Amino acid sequence: MNRDPLSYVSQAVCLNNSLRRIGMPTLTIMTNAPPLIAKRLENMAPEIRPAVTMLTATINLPKSTPFYAAHFKLDLMDQVAAMLPDDTMMLLLDADMVAMLPLDRHLIERCAEAGLGAFDISDQVFPAYGSGRVVADLEIAAGQRLRNPRWYGGEFLLATPASLRRLVTRARVSCARYISESERVEHHGDEIFISAALNALVDEGQALIEVGAYQAVGRHWPGNNYRDIGWFRCCSFVHLPGGKSLLEKQARFVDFAPDRFWRHLRVAHLRGRARQAIKRVARGTVKRWLASQLCYAAMLFARLISCLR
Repeated sequence: MNRDPLSYVSQAVCLNNSLRRIGMPTLTIMTNAPPLIAKRLENMAPEIRPAVTMLTATINLPKSTPFYAAHFKLDLMDQVAAMLPDDTMMLLLDADMVAMLPLDRHLIERCAEAGLGAFDISDQVFPAYGSGRVVADLEIAAGQRLRNPRWYGGEFLLATPASLRRLVTRARVSCARYISESERVEHHGDEIFISAALNALVDEGQALIEVGAYQAVGRHWPGNNYRDIGWFRCCSFVHLPGGKSLLEKQARFVDFAPDRFWRHLRVAHLRGRARQAIKRVARGTVKRWLASQLCYAAMLFARLISCLR
């Protein structure tokens, strides 16, 4: 694990380089420590440097809170909603991502018409934690029964200013409820209360475009089996929550090179597959050993009973 508290800046540099390559706007880093970030970026040429904006934090949480920093995305969304001109949209991205292809123009138009575009990752979250537990957490944060509960990833959100303001208002309420009920929920971080707010808005008639179906974004974990690695090559954005060190190494280059990135990602993916295979074999070996020990213990117990008779 990288212990550098500013390692995310390197990830953001890689993301910004990838955005520049496909002609998208410069990344803006929202932070409560602009001078520190500016110092980290001072050796970069101004024309290729990410922009840096002060983030005013209002959420009060202990720093021991799981996923502490992620909670402040709500403050970021609130601040951006007040800054954006009405004819623009906010694209919220996590730092540990890369842009591979421009977003589809028709998808952007659909999101602009609907007001919101979000990344539904229910197919990954529900099986991993159990649908009953996930739905219960969402409804605790929402404070109501949800018609069709979905879990949205926090790495991607496309929103018009008007819809963003509605989302922030609802998310403030779900965030406060989530914090007060934190001992009852299994999930922690921004995804639970933002997802709860999105679900509640949809139930009230808010249109929402699920961008994952359009391959606007894909979430890749090294070695996972739910998607073939080739599928990610057709995504506009790739999120690498398990590949932060890979992104930081890519940030050392002035320009983002897709072929170089994919070469390193393939290696990381294969290593992840190998680690998973070893873990499965190890778990199977331990289970077989425990089963044999239980059988042996049962035999000894049976012999002891027969001797007592």
